[in-house]
Amino acid sequence: MDISWNNIDNLEDYFITYLLYTESKTVSQISKIRNISVTEVNDHLIRAKLDIKSVNKAKVESSKDVLDKFLELGKDARLEFIEELSLDKEKELNFKRELYKRILREKNADDLIVLIWATGEFKDDRFLKILHPLTNHRHSDIRRITYSAIRKISSPKSKFVLEKGLYDSNPQTRQYCAKALAKVGDDKTVEILQRLIEHKKLNEKEYVIRAYNEAILALKYLTAGGEAL
Repeated sequence: MDISWNNIDNLEDYFITYLLYTESKTVSQISKIRNISVTEVNDHLIRAKLDIKSVNKAKVESSKDVLDKFLELGKDARLEFIEELSLDKEKELNFKRELYKRILREKNADDLIVLIWATGEFKDDRFLKILHPLTNHRHSDIRRITYSAIRKISSPKSKFVLEKGLYDSNPQTRQYCAKALAKVGDDKTVEILQRLIEHKKLNEKEYVIRAYNEAILALKYLTAGGEAL
C-alpha cells in the first residue's frame, strides 16, 4: 500500500487526513484544513492506523515460512495440517525436508519440542538420523519427546538407542522406551528389562515397572511366533 501524496487519487478519504497528521499537523489544524469536525478527524486517523496495522501484519505473515506458521498452531490444528499434507505427496515431502533442516538448527527448546513431535506423527524412519543423536540432549523434555517420536516411528533400527533410554533420568522417558521396545526388542532386551526390574523395583515408579513387565510379555510372545501386540 502506497500511502503518499503521489498516490492520493487511489487512497480512501481518511488517508488524506492521515497524511496531514504525519506532517505534524494537529487534529485541530486538520479539522480546519479539511473542513470536518474534530471527531471525524479522529475517526479518520483510527481507520487509517487500523488499515496500516492490518497491512503490516499481512506482510509479516506472508514473510513467515510454513514451519513458522506450523509452530503457531495448536496441537489439534497441527494434526489437521499434517493430515491435509498427506493428500499431497509433493507438499508433504517438501515439508518433511524443511522440518529436517529446521530441527538441525533450531535453538528454541519449545519450538524444537514441537518439531520433534511432528516427526513422530509422520512415522518416517528417515528422521531417525537426526532423532537418535537428540536422545543425548541435555534438556530432559527434549529427550522425552524424542524418544516418544522414535516410539511412534517404531523401527528396529532404534533398538539400541531405546535400550539406552531405559537408563534415562526421566521416568516417563524410561516408560516410552519400554513400550517402544515391546515391538522392536529381542531376547537381549528381555534380559535388560528383567535386570532393571530386579535391581530397581523398590525405587522405580510403578507405571515404569508395569511398562517393563508388559514389554517382557510382548517380546516373549513375539519370540514364540506371535505378532507384535
